[in-house]
Amino acid sequence: MKELKASVVPGMTHWASPNFLAFFSSTNSAAAIAGDHICATVGTTSSNAVDPVGAVADVAAMFNAWVHIDAAYAGSACICPEFRHHLDGVERVDSISMSPHKWLMSCLDCTCLWVRDTHRLTDSLETNPEYLKNDASEYGTVTDLKDMHVSVGRHFRGLKLWMVMRTYGSAKLQDHIRSDVAMAKMFEDAVRADDRFEVVVPRNFALVCFRIKPQGGMTEEDADEANRELMERLNRTGKALAHTAIGGNFVLRFAVGSSLQERHVRSAWELIKKTTTEIMA
Repeated sequence: MKELKASVVPGMTHWASPNFLAFFSSTNSAAAIAGDHICATVGTTSSNAVDPVGAVADVAAMFNAWVHIDAAYAGSACICPEFRHHLDGVERVDSISMSPHKWLMSCLDCTCLWVRDTHRLTDSLETNPEYLKNDASEYGTVTDLKDMHVSVGRHFRGLKLWMVMRTYGSAKLQDHIRSDVAMAKMFEDAVRADDRFEVVVPRNFALVCFRIKPQGGMTEEDADEANRELMERLNRTGKALAHTAIGGNFVLRFAVGSSLQERHVRSAWELIKKTTTEIMA
């Protein structure tokens, strides 16, 4: 990846980058074979990065590749009009998935899948031994869900989402998303105001990626170790922070969700500051 980025495709950020896919256009190249299916992500796990859906769709159209949008986390935010631009171009993709259990008040597990051409999905997964045949399926009077996924049986996952939608309604779900985003911005502002820390990537949605930055003669390795120590100490208190690696550096992630309130965010930040002071002493 580093060699490709440096010498072949400047500006490429990852394997699904439109620049990368456009460069490897030959149908007999390994990259083109892998590119028969292109997955763009709206809200990556580590940093909540958003792939350019429209640009990916442009390249996919050149080579008739299937485009899937993984919006497992951030797809929920698109219930709010102000976040829907992240899905610009979605009308040109083949499938999209999002998981209400991640951010839309639903219990685990609950994932939604939309497919442009249902028949392309069912043709790939259809199974019809004699003991499963029935008139309703044969004549197409019902949607036979067994042909839309790998297993024949399935849980009634839709019920939990239906209950959430009926209980809260779209307005309250929008309030929930906006409240989480506002609290994440509050946390981000607090991090930026403390010169011991830095926000590593621009905040999207309700996730803040931050770290103790190198200072006072610290190397990048020293900073990574300080951040690792910070996470471990915080976790030992029973208040967890997940981590990731961005640009090769150890980074902390603060995600606002579920039933968190401002007092929880402020309490977490005070604990982070106190623990950091102890580590840097």
